[in-house]
Amino acid sequence: MNREIILLIDYRDQFYFSTRYRGACADVDKLIRYFHAAGYNLIIKHFHEINIREKNYKDKWILYQSSEDPKLLYKDYLEDVLLVLELQGAKLIPRFQYFRAHHNKVFMELLRDLLPITEVKNIISRGFGTYEEYQRSDFINSKDSIVLKPGSGTRSYKVSLLDTSIKRKRYPYKISRIFTIDNLKLLISKIKTGKTFIPISNNRSKFIVQNFVPNLDGDYRILAYGEKYYAVFRGTRDNDFRASGSGKLDFETKLPDGLLNYAKCVYSQFDTPFMSLDIGHDNGTFYLFEFQCLCLGQYTLEKSKFYYRQNINNQWEQISEIPDLERELSSAVIGKYPVY
Repeated sequence: MNREIILLIDYRDQFYFSTRYRGACADVDKLIRYFHAAGYNLIIKHFHEINIREKNYKDKWILYQSSEDPKLLYKDYLEDVLLVLELQGAKLIPRFQYFRAHHNKVFMELLRDLLPITEVKNIISRGFGTYEEYQRSDFINSKDSIVLKPGSGTRSYKVSLLDTSIKRKRYPYKISRIFTIDNLKLLISKIKTGKTFIPISNNRSKFIVQNFVPNLDGDYRILAYGEKYYAVFRGTRDNDFRASGSGKLDFETKLPDGLLNYAKCVYSQFDTPFMSLDIGHDNGTFYLFEFQCLCLGQYTLEKSKFYYRQNINNQWEQISEIPDLERELSSAVIGKYPVY
């Protein structure tokens, strides 16, 4: 019996985030002990140590992380390594598509459209690669308020409510702006050669727009780790519609009926051991605003005094427990992917 998992750590010898202190990560030695106690051999490797010329990783289980480094430059390198591992036949935990969706709201929304459940389709999003593409869409002339989000970012960075015709034209233009010198070179070439000059867009930073759900005073951040669900209510910012990054957190709030069933329904559609879901609720209807399967932001887990679990009668129980990130990481992986 081969019960082996390769754990990929970064150049700082870190794996996953923790909120214990600024810059903290999961305790790798503690993870090794948890996996070992369950009969698993956790092999630690750096990303740069992956060499597919010397080793075939086909059917090897790979537990990995993403990165939120500035401009996502290191994340781009990780993508190269992870994609070639998947092409060789390695079993990534979670699957590569969820890594692609991390800090990539356009791809995240495309994954939403692939989900075979109607429960997530009341949020309607469209991604655009240039402002010119957006100009050709129906959103620019929408009579309804819409939400604008950049292609990547956290804590509602540059998320805007477009509730006037001026905002619907101006804000997407600004958020997608990225100047290129190539247009000047093409113009000079046109003058010299007389050939047609078709300018490259100076607004090529991708973004999404989606329908706005009014009258919400916040949303719920749900972290799912196997059978355990952690929850916090996030109030909206003062005179704002955004809840992410508001700092208005309530762990003791009574959850709306059906919220955890809704979270479980969505979570069950993903091939991942853990997941975060940002869910809005209004008059019995739930809205999945965003989801992630990597770099979840562990505040909800590490600051909770309890978790929720469904019993054999399908009733949700609140169970008091001292949080332990490494325990939940290891148990969720082992429960989802028993390695033989």
